[in-house]
Parts: sequence; C-alpha cells; structure tokens
Amino acid sequence: MAKLRHIAIAVPNTDEAAKFYEHAFGMKRVRESVSAVLLSDGVISLAILDNKTSHEALGHNGLHHFGFIADNVDETAAKAEKSGAVYADKAENVAKRFANRGQMEDGKIAAAAQKQDQRKYQDPNGIKFDIVNDEHARNSWRLPV
Repeated sequence: MAKLRHIAIAVPNTDEAAKFYEHAFGMKRVRESVSAVLLSDGVISLAILDNKTSHEALGHNGLHHFGFIADNVDETAAKAEKSGAVYADKAENVAKRFANRGQMEDGKIAAAAQKQDQRKYQDPNGIKFDIVNDEHARNSWRLPV
C-alpha cells in the first residue's frame, strides 16, 4: 500500500512561509534550493514552492500537489492509471528537478540520484500527485524511510 507522505504548496515568499511553519508547528528545514524550501516533521514532507521561480509552480498559489511513497512504483502507477490517473510529466521538467536539487554532474544525473523514481500524475479531477520510491523520499523529501 502506498503512504501519503508529501504535500507541496506554492507561495510568493518561501522563506516567510517556512518560518511560519517552523514557528507555529516546529517543522524543520531539511533542504533548500533556488525554487523551494522543504520542511519535515519526520513523517510528512512539506515542500514550499516559489511561485515566481519554480518552473512547475509559476503563478500558482496554494495547494500544488501531494505525494505517495510506494513499495513498487510500477505497480502503484499501473493501478492509478487503471483507475483513471493520467501521467503528467515532461522530460525537461525531470531534468530541471534534478538540477534544482543539485543532483547533476557534468550535465548528467548523478549516480546516487539515478535510483530515485518519481512519477507525476493527475487524478480524474485534475488534482496533481506524485508516486515515488523510498530512495526519492530519502534524497528529495528528506524523510527517514
């Protein structure tokens, strides 16, 4: 069974939003990039996307997407598609995400990052969600799985 472990919001000021969640709820910063701040409580990852610089959140405000960790990404993705989900990613976005996370070496995805699996979908209502493996959850979301 997949587990809901990631929520992403888009805001105009990531640092200000991060400080709110740090002070109000005790969340900890686990990763920062040019387009996002990631916080965690040790169970859930909260990505705060910059809606002025994140290529995936430009102009968006509020809830952006959520994510599931799956034991088997292929099987979970197949079930989601059979249930009406539509794959919603582009090769150029995949490359940009690895670059934003500092996981590129000489224009190629770093060896350690190649084990990560992340798939972006939309449900039948158009709501965006991710299906990822443990490796992605550890390296990108910084969750202890």
